[in-house]
Amino acid sequence: MTIPPNWRIDGAIVLALCLASSVWGTGFWNSWTARGGQPVFYQTYFEPAVMVACGKGFVISKVQPKPLEDFLFQRRDALTCSDIPPETELGTRYLYQGAWTYLLVTIGLAWRVLGISWSGLGPIFGLAFGSVIALSYGVFRFGMGRGLAVAGSACLAVSSMHLLNLPHLRDYFKAPFTLALILLLGLLVTLPVRTWILTTLAVGYGAVLGIGYGFRTDFLINVPVFLVTLFAFVDGGLLRNLRLKAASAGLFLATFLLVSWPITSTVYTAGGCQWHVTLLGLQAPFDSSLRVSPAPYDFGHAYSDSYIDRMVNGYRWRAEPGSPELIFCSHEYDVQSGSYLQAIVRRFPADILARSYASVLQVVELPFRNFLPPMADWFSPFYTARAWVLEPQHRWGLWSTIFAVLAIGAVNLRLAAFVLFFLAYFGGYPAIQFQERHYFHLEFIGWWMIGFVLHEAGKAVLTLRRSGIPPLPALVRPVLRSAACAGAAVAVLVGVLLIARWYQTAQATALLEGYLAAPKASVPEPGMPLEGLGPTEWPQLLEVQLDPAACGVRPSVTFRYDKTKVGLDFTRTVTVDRASPGGGPTRIFEPVFQAYSGLELSDPRPGCLVAVSRVIDTRPFDLLLGAVLLPDWSTSPLYQRLADWE
Repeated sequence: MTIPPNWRIDGAIVLALCLASSVWGTGFWNSWTARGGQPVFYQTYFEPAVMVACGKGFVISKVQPKPLEDFLFQRRDALTCSDIPPETELGTRYLYQGAWTYLLVTIGLAWRVLGISWSGLGPIFGLAFGSVIALSYGVFRFGMGRGLAVAGSACLAVSSMHLLNLPHLRDYFKAPFTLALILLLGLLVTLPVRTWILTTLAVGYGAVLGIGYGFRTDFLINVPVFLVTLFAFVDGGLLRNLRLKAASAGLFLATFLLVSWPITSTVYTAGGCQWHVTLLGLQAPFDSSLRVSPAPYDFGHAYSDSYIDRMVNGYRWRAEPGSPELIFCSHEYDVQSGSYLQAIVRRFPADILARSYASVLQVVELPFRNFLPPMADWFSPFYTARAWVLEPQHRWGLWSTIFAVLAIGAVNLRLAAFVLFFLAYFGGYPAIQFQERHYFHLEFIGWWMIGFVLHEAGKAVLTLRRSGIPPLPALVRPVLRSAACAGAAVAVLVGVLLIARWYQTAQATALLEGYLAAPKASVPEPGMPLEGLGPTEWPQLLEVQLDPAACGVRPSVTFRYDKTKVGLDFTRTVTVDRASPGGGPTRIFEPVFQAYSGLELSDPRPGCLVAVSRVIDTRPFDLLLGAVLLPDWSTSPLYQRLADWE
């Protein structure tokens, strides 16, 4: 088979980009670590990688030899296989790193070649970086010529956000796999429908996803996007080629399960805390980073594994009183945390949508964030100029995205619908836990939109110069298609959110009214812990009533915890930010846990604190939320909103 000349040119560019950016990435990593940078990727988990490097298999030691312990805790940089005594007892009992098998085996094989050393991992980081830039070129080529695709790849290569996430191995490895999967999705919707094309792409997607799943189990989120793309956006419409699509879907799932079986079997039997991560991302600290305005309630306030663990156990105990405590991250814990998440989604779908929309709005703006150099004195003149160019361009990413979708819609409604779906899915899922380490690799989306708009603008200018302004009838159809695309997009996005808010308002009202109406027992000594409760009777739901007329401005209540109980210090201060209209008390609800030691009021004046009580029986409630209910709470929006738009 002869390789087309155009493919050879692109192949040469990909190779050059990979080599150049690998050198660039390795140089950055070496400089960053030499200047005292501390990579964080759970190095204490890498004992099986050491054993693989030493030819001992995917095992751990029953008792870690002191040199190995020092290496894993980074008290020393390098290790040799001779540092592990021959008599060290090895095995798989208590091995908990099974969900990371492919990552640890990869590093183990690299150490076998490079030597076991943290500082010696530079080539691995560089190769991962180079593969991301090379793959991004392939993705850029779907919407622009070679010059702009190279420029977009270069912009990604010098991104401060991208470079600063490079040293954190486990998080960074999601980037090359995600770009590879997106490249395959792009081929799926742009290539003609042929049996060999769809089946090859299905097998390729399943294999890449299966390997990636062994690096990070959150890659499971990439399963639905392939199936939706295959059935909804492949050329030919929804109803054509259904048999071929079904066969391709089966091949994809079979390949994924086959390749990922060592991981999926481990996660299923031993657990993997997959839903736990999403519950962490729903906590109140992420509201500000997402630019979401909070509702009168929240799903929790602590970005803490222990906090979510206590929440999930409490959910289980309310449903099954007297059941044993769940082992953290076990299979049963995964089942219960998944059920708890479903309960939140069932009652509060509008909040999930709003957080997803907020994530999309931020992801498309990533090229215009983080302008500081990734290191002091690291090509400072270049990064100063870069900041001067990019920093003032607020919302350029959003406007470029709108223009790009409209331009695609003017030519092909199917592809425009796919781009909208792609944006909603890949731009929205970082809301699961909106931290830079979870979305840095999506910066290419903003650059792709900008590059596509420039490409189309250039084409339009050339067309005008060659052929002049086309006749009006030739413009009508593209404009109508573009208008239809815009109208449909707005109707779907806004309509779905409004319907979800209507439904959620009824659900939230019923839940909060249930809190208010529930039988309660008075807490006579608010500053003291709750006594006489068994370990499985937590969390308890407290109600604090304040008299707005007797309190000062912005009164607050602090729920204190015994700090001697490690991992259970969930101390929280709740402030009433808005003056209470009308009569009646302001009611603060807060779930408290076993280490709770009492509450404090910021305003000690008589009459400010009306009463403190606890709900006697929390079993009727699937969810225990924190809430601040002013007298007019029932007429307030019972949903989260987009802070910059509503």
